[in-house]
Amino acid sequence: MQQTTGRLFFALWPDDDVARRLADTQSALEGGRKTHARDFHLTLAFLGVQPCESLPELRRVVEEIEFSALPLVLDRYGEFSRQKVVWAGISSAPEGLPQLRSRLLAMPALQRLSFRREAGFVPHVTLARKTHAPVSDFEPIPWRAARIALAESVGGEAVPRYRLLACRDA
Repeated sequence: MQQTTGRLFFALWPDDDVARRLADTQSALEGGRKTHARDFHLTLAFLGVQPCESLPELRRVVEEIEFSALPLVLDRYGEFSRQKVVWAGISSAPEGLPQLRSRLLAMPALQRLSFRREAGFVPHVTLARKTHAPVSDFEPIPWRAARIALAESVGGEAVPRYRLLACRDA
């Protein structure tokens, strides 16, 4: 029987200052399950469960992908109402963000894998689940997105849910 991973994804990971500021925005949320500050990320590609033998090649993607820091500004709350997920979003994404995602999805290691390639890309950082977006203003958070990572979902509630398997700074 083939061994598999947990759910894998590629993401941009914030530095400690941006993570702290994102955690501060959670105070406007009522109830729900808030994202742990060490788990904040902006997903570029969700791979789901994959065979363990694909891990070395996926780790190499982090090292090989052409990547430079992206100037982002998280400046609004958003909501996926069906899933009751509240997120911090970007009103105006730099063209480098969808280009980075396209380069990532075109990498041979990802081309060989079976996973659902989502047509729409809504760049966001999940703040909480099982709640609704507040109507309050959002204090913009500038983010020099300079860390790309391959991560694995490891479950858990009150502790970080994601484990970094490979990461690199631009």
